[in-house]
Amino acid sequence: MADIEASERTPEENAQHFRTDLQNGLTSRAAAEILERDGPNELEKPPKPTLLMLFILQLTGFVIVLLLVAAAASITVNGTGPNKEDVLSYTTGM
Repeated sequence: MADIEASERTPEENAQHFRTDLQNGLTSRAAAEILERDGPNELEKPPKPTLLMLFILQLTGFVIVLLLVAAAASITVNGTGPNKEDVLSYTTGM
């Protein structure tokens, strides 16, 4: 019976396997032993993202990437156009 998952057993078989009573549940002593052995029944909290990770996530948004590509294209067009010698042509293109 030990190799069968708890979800595949009947409630009575689970009660026998986990040494509990279906009407009264675990005794306080058994619950304390299980709590000490297995710890509290809670999920681990995922770590909070760092400020660097938040900044990178903000930069990978679709609109931001689109604006960066447009700025790069504008600089390229103005840098290779007829006014490429004019330093201000790079900034006026943006």
